[in-house]
Amino acid sequence: MEKLKIMVVDDEARMRKLVKDFLVKSNFNVLEAGDGEEAVDKFYENKDIALILLDVMMPKMDGITFTMKVRLEHDFPIIMLSAKSEEIDKITGLNIGADDYVSKPFKPLELLARVNSQLRRRSEE
Repeated sequence: MEKLKIMVVDDEARMRKLVKDFLVKSNFNVLEAGDGEEAVDKFYENKDIALILLDVMMPKMDGITFTMKVRLEHDFPIIMLSAKSEEIDKITGLNIGADDYVSKPFKPLELLARVNSQLRRRSEE
Protein backbone atom coordinates (compact mmCIF):
# COMPACT_ATOMS: atom_id res chain seq x y z
CA MET A 1 0.00 0.00 0.00
CA GLU A 2 1.29 3.45 -0.91
CA LYS A 3 2.19 5.77 1.95
CA LEU A 4 -0.14 8.74 2.43
CA LYS A 5 1.38 12.17 1.84
CA ILE A 6 1.18 14.82 4.55
CA MET A 7 2.41 18.39 4.20
CA VAL A 8 3.85 20.11 7.27
CA VAL A 9 3.77 23.90 6.99
CA ASP A 10 5.59 25.87 9.67
CA ASP A 11 8.08 28.73 9.59
CA GLU A 12 10.12 27.12 12.38
CA ALA A 13 12.49 24.57 10.82
CA ARG A 14 12.93 22.80 14.15
CA MET A 15 9.19 22.28 14.51
CA ARG A 16 8.90 21.00 10.92
CA LYS A 17 11.71 18.51 11.53
CA LEU A 18 10.19 17.27 14.79
CA VAL A 19 6.78 16.70 13.20
CA LYS A 20 8.25 15.27 9.98
CA ASP A 21 10.50 12.80 11.81
CA PHE A 22 7.58 11.56 13.90
CA LEU A 23 5.31 11.17 10.86
CA VAL A 24 7.99 9.40 8.79
CA LYS A 25 8.46 6.91 11.65
CA SER A 26 4.68 6.42 11.51
CA ASN A 27 4.91 5.44 7.82
CA PHE A 28 3.84 8.68 6.09
CA ASN A 29 5.51 10.55 3.23
CA VAL A 30 6.07 14.13 4.33
CA LEU A 31 6.44 17.36 2.36
CA GLU A 32 7.64 20.51 4.10
CA ALA A 33 6.96 24.18 3.53
CA GLY A 34 8.33 27.12 5.50
CA ASP A 35 5.51 29.58 4.79
CA GLY A 36 2.08 29.81 3.23
CA GLU A 37 3.30 30.87 -0.22
CA GLU A 38 5.66 27.89 -0.46
CA ALA A 39 2.82 25.66 0.77
CA VAL A 40 0.49 26.92 -2.00
CA ASP A 41 3.17 26.09 -4.61
CA LYS A 42 3.63 22.58 -3.18
CA PHE A 43 -0.15 22.13 -2.98
CA TYR A 44 -0.45 22.78 -6.73
CA GLU A 45 2.50 20.47 -7.49
CA ASN A 46 1.16 17.62 -5.30
CA LYS A 47 -2.56 17.08 -5.70
CA ASP A 48 -2.27 13.76 -3.83
CA ILE A 49 -1.76 15.37 -0.40
CA ALA A 50 -3.89 13.49 2.14
CA LEU A 51 -3.64 16.02 5.00
CA ILE A 52 -1.97 19.29 5.94
CA LEU A 53 -0.53 20.24 9.34
CA LEU A 54 -0.49 24.02 9.26
CA ASP A 55 0.97 26.71 11.49
CA VAL A 56 -1.24 29.77 11.84
CA MET A 57 1.38 32.51 12.26
CA MET A 58 3.83 32.54 9.34
CA PRO A 59 5.51 35.14 7.12
CA LYS A 60 4.37 35.85 3.56
CA MET A 61 1.01 34.05 3.95
CA ASP A 62 -0.49 33.02 7.27
CA GLY A 63 -2.35 29.77 7.91
CA ILE A 64 -5.77 31.44 7.87
CA THR A 65 -5.20 32.91 4.39
CA PHE A 66 -3.72 29.63 3.14
CA THR A 67 -6.73 27.66 4.40
CA MET A 68 -9.24 30.00 2.78
CA LYS A 69 -7.31 29.80 -0.51
CA VAL A 70 -6.97 26.00 -0.76
CA ARG A 71 -10.49 25.33 0.55
CA LEU A 72 -11.77 26.81 -2.71
CA GLU A 73 -10.27 23.84 -4.56
CA HIS A 74 -9.79 20.92 -2.18
CA ASP A 75 -11.34 19.33 0.87
CA PHE A 76 -8.46 17.35 2.41
CA PRO A 77 -8.15 17.57 6.20
CA ILE A 78 -6.30 20.55 7.65
CA ILE A 79 -5.06 20.47 11.22
CA MET A 80 -3.85 23.84 12.47
CA LEU A 81 -0.86 23.86 14.82
CA SER A 82 -0.45 27.12 16.66
CA ALA A 83 0.98 28.85 19.69
CA LYS A 84 -2.22 30.92 19.57
CA SER A 85 -4.35 29.03 22.04
CA GLU A 86 -7.14 31.45 22.94
CA GLU A 87 -10.68 30.27 22.33
CA ILE A 88 -11.24 32.91 19.64
CA ASP A 89 -8.17 31.70 17.72
CA LYS A 90 -9.44 28.11 17.73
CA ILE A 91 -12.95 29.19 16.72
CA THR A 92 -11.58 31.32 13.88
CA GLY A 93 -9.47 28.45 12.55
CA LEU A 94 -12.33 25.99 12.67
CA ASN A 95 -14.80 28.45 11.17
CA ILE A 96 -12.63 29.19 8.12
CA GLY A 97 -12.21 25.51 7.27
CA ALA A 98 -9.71 23.76 9.54
CA ASP A 99 -10.78 20.29 10.62
CA ASP A 100 -8.92 20.41 13.92
CA TYR A 101 -6.83 22.86 15.93
CA VAL A 102 -3.91 21.81 18.13
CA SER A 103 -2.18 24.27 20.44
CA LYS A 104 1.60 24.26 20.79
CA PRO A 105 3.25 22.73 22.67
CA PHE A 106 1.59 19.40 21.91
CA LYS A 107 2.32 15.75 22.55
CA PRO A 108 3.44 13.93 19.37
CA LEU A 109 1.30 10.86 20.11
CA GLU A 110 -1.79 13.04 20.48
CA LEU A 111 -1.01 14.77 17.19
CA LEU A 112 -0.60 11.38 15.49
CA ALA A 113 -3.95 10.24 16.92
CA ARG A 114 -5.62 13.37 15.52
CA VAL A 115 -3.96 12.83 12.12
CA ASN A 116 -5.12 9.21 12.01
CA SER A 117 -8.62 10.20 13.12
CA GLN A 118 -8.96 12.73 10.30
CA LEU A 119 -7.60 10.30 7.71
CA ARG A 120 -9.90 7.54 8.93
CA ARG A 121 -12.94 9.83 8.69
CA ARG A 122 -12.02 10.80 5.13
CA SER A 123 -11.53 7.19 4.05
CA GLU A 124 -14.99 6.32 5.37
CA GLU A 125 -16.71 9.01 3.28
